[in-house]
Amino acid sequence: MGDIEMIDLHIHTNCSDGTDTVEELLKKASEKNLEYISITDHDTCQAYKNLKNIHVEKLYRGKLIPGIEIKCFYKKRTIEVLGYKINTEKMQNQIDEFYKGKSREDLQRKYFNLLYDKCSKMGLILTKKEDIEWNPKNDWASLTIYTDLKKYKTNQNKVPEDMWEDFSGFNRKYCANPEHMLYIDKSEDYPSLQQAIEMIKKANGLVFLPHIFKYKWVYDSKSFINEILENYLIDGMECFYTDFTEEQTKYLIDLCNEKNLFKSGGSDYHGKNKEKIQLGIGYGSLKIEKEIIQEWMN
Repeated sequence: MGDIEMIDLHIHTNCSDGTDTVEELLKKASEKNLEYISITDHDTCQAYKNLKNIHVEKLYRGKLIPGIEIKCFYKKRTIEVLGYKINTEKMQNQIDEFYKGKSREDLQRKYFNLLYDKCSKMGLILTKKEDIEWNPKNDWASLTIYTDLKKYKTNQNKVPEDMWEDFSGFNRKYCANPEHMLYIDKSEDYPSLQQAIEMIKKANGLVFLPHIFKYKWVYDSKSFINEILENYLIDGMECFYTDFTEEQTKYLIDLCNEKNLFKSGGSDYHGKNKEKIQLGIGYGSLKIEKEIIQEWMN
């Protein structure tokens, strides 16, 4: 593999909403000379079950940190937490118990229908429901609807600029806003933040807050961070991320040093579903050195 220096601890496979198989991902991690990686699929550890049927060492000679990204609820809005060094079997058992009777496919179909109807009531043009091609087992309903809205340029004049220009704005500022007509209450479908933390702890894992500045559409990011840290048992922060600025990364590193929190970083790689984001390097300039995780890896 050559000299291995960099890491990527935020990666998705086709076990959730990525497009790479576990085998494909391992091969790419090897080609990128990544010394540590973590597969952090949304609400599932299926990738780690798949690994049991693979000769991992033939594809990737680096170190694999067991991980997961859990969607959860906080103050009527969805956010995410990362779990690292988890016992994947214990975690999967908890996930299966929580989601018993409500599959990802069922939830995404429900959100798709609700959001489609809400957009229609706003006078927005959409393709007929039955003609929209998507896979609720892997795709997100909100992104599917947003992508279809963008096909019809006349919609641009009917919505705020930040809703049109950025999916994060559409999804987090409007669909997740209890005061907006696009809001969908998902509180009964996902665990609370506290429940998600408890799941990770029961699976012997460490709790990290990921991509914290993505919530800028909803919260003042710095106030939000402090609020979470004051009220919940968080072990670390994702300090390095694909679209963080140098100033944001520095702020998080300084905060971790001040609060004695662990540090992590990752690209949030999804394969073809986010084609501009590359494994290990994000948009091209992301560089996460392995030294940042030595404290909690040891």
